[in-house]
Amino acid sequence: MTNRQTAIPRRLLFSAGGLALLSGCGVSGARRPASPAHTEAGPPAVRARAQDQVPVRAAAAAAGTPGKPDYYVDAGPMTLALTFDDGPSPVYTGQVLALLRRHGVKATFFLIGENVEQYPDVVRQILGDGHLVGNHTWSHPDLGRLSRSRTREEIERTSELIARVGGTRPPTVFRAPGGFFSGASLEICGELGLRPVSWSVDPEDWSNPGTEAIIDRVLRHARTGSIVLEHDGCLAAPPVDPGSPADRSQTVAALADYLPRLIDAGYRFTTVAPVT
Repeated sequence: MTNRQTAIPRRLLFSAGGLALLSGCGVSGARRPASPAHTEAGPPAVRARAQDQVPVRAAAAAAGTPGKPDYYVDAGPMTLALTFDDGPSPVYTGQVLALLRRHGVKATFFLIGENVEQYPDVVRQILGDGHLVGNHTWSHPDLGRLSRSRTREEIERTSELIARVGGTRPPTVFRAPGGFFSGASLEICGELGLRPVSWSVDPEDWSNPGTEAIIDRVLRHARTGSIVLEHDGCLAAPPVDPGSPADRSQTVAALADYLPRLIDAGYRFTTVAPVT
């Protein structure tokens, strides 16, 4: 295996029906280019390979507009962040929360507005356990295909609902579906006070590659500063058929295995921004 990783061009993922999968969660974990790897390396069992930096398209010049999302957290040695996308789920989010609670770990959950509307009690469970909640758009579209006004509606509507359901302040972090941050979305993040957040470790759990594959990918690539991407939900109503795009049982099983191993290796965990 080489020590550098080539990013898959985003647009290729939308060919051959990929766009339809994005809307339904199938390519939620589409790999995006990561920022330069940190120099710190973890123990051999969990050391990450370096990743190439590919610039994200900058937004039009506007004061306070972020030029690219965060790919890493800076919270000290042996500290990383776990993130979960596409929830809340009435089936799997509670299982993820129970594992995090057991090990005293805080994580970040990027929520889809349509799911927040359907499962508000699950949102309150996430917040009640002290985790950070982020905005993941209303309907999980490809932002590169939306107008600026539609992009703003997707983001603003979700933030308003999360704040109303949770009885809290609006989210401070945003993750674009598939990790594709359009220029308009970056501008809007600046306007709404949202920090755009991507990831640096992608086990591609959304594709149901097998529990052992997810475990191996996390343990091989996670290290100081990593933001790990996983999925606890999908835009699909229960019941969930085993092996379907909405099946997150492998994610839960993998988390139960690798989380205590990372802790035993000396890792600590943080959210991608302060919990407010």
